[in-house]
Amino acid sequence: MRKIFICEYVTGGGYINKKISKKLFIQANIILKSLLNDFNKISNLKIIYTWDYRYKRTINLKNTQCVFIKKNPWKIWSSLIKKSDFFFPIAPESDGKLLKFVKFGNSQKNNLIGSDIVAIKTASSKYKTYKMFQKYSIPTIPTFKNIKKINCKNYNKWVIKPDDGAGCEKNHIFSNKNKMLNFINLNKNYVIQPLIKGESYSANIISDKSKFKILNFNKQKIFFNKKKITFNGTKFLKKIAYEKKIKKYINIIIKKLSGLNSFFGIDFIIFKQKILFVDINPRITTSYKELSKNMKINVAQQILNTTR
Repeated sequence: MRKIFICEYVTGGGYINKKISKKLFIQANIILKSLLNDFNKISNLKIIYTWDYRYKRTINLKNTQCVFIKKNPWKIWSSLIKKSDFFFPIAPESDGKLLKFVKFGNSQKNNLIGSDIVAIKTASSKYKTYKMFQKYSIPTIPTFKNIKKINCKNYNKWVIKPDDGAGCEKNHIFSNKNKMLNFINLNKNYVIQPLIKGESYSANIISDKSKFKILNFNKQKIFFNKKKITFNGTKFLKKIAYEKKIKKYINIIIKKLSGLNSFFGIDFIIFKQKILFVDINPRITTSYKELSKNMKINVAQQILNTTR
């Protein structure tokens, strides 16, 4: 029987000496539960995953082994990677967590499921992603690292977010240039974008390096208040406006950003009949949970196939 080690960083011990926000843990647990349920449907496959001992375990499936993490997890993770045929790391991009995790997996010489280092380095940076979009004429939102290059008269409001932030993490909305300048001076590694209140969407994509398939599109539930943008999940879509044009741009992105592999997502907005690409997520996202309910295929089997 083959073995796969599915390691979700947040629930699996990556924050063992730190407090985990309730929202972050819930989102991570949704991803883990969905993956374990789907991989459990694959015959001749034993699943191993790790779990932060501070939380009550709620998953109990056949052919599934849970290893509790009570201290620094890296030695345990290393041992489990070496005992498994496949390693599937899941982590947020913030603070280089995903990049470090994938480098660690690669060093163990295991069949790693996920995108390559080069793709993760670009996709984990909002500014690098913006420059790539710009280089290949992908419509996108102007993104700045230097506030002096911004003409604040062009837009009424601006959003500041971590360059390596995942989703709507730690974003701030400003309409006052001086307040924005003060924030930038006190906080490093942030990017600045005009606040554009379009309709937010994402595409779920699976790739094995030689070919890719868009599995579906999602409507993102995004809310705006005076101080920040919040994300409240996704809705599975069967159809989307401007689909042909969106797919054309996604095709360019995948061809130009070498190393996007396995399951990943691309975020974009539609604003006044214009498509603007925002982010590339080189990992599983919370929208994965909607797939098994709405698609006849087992996406986990397709993910496993990308290692061949």
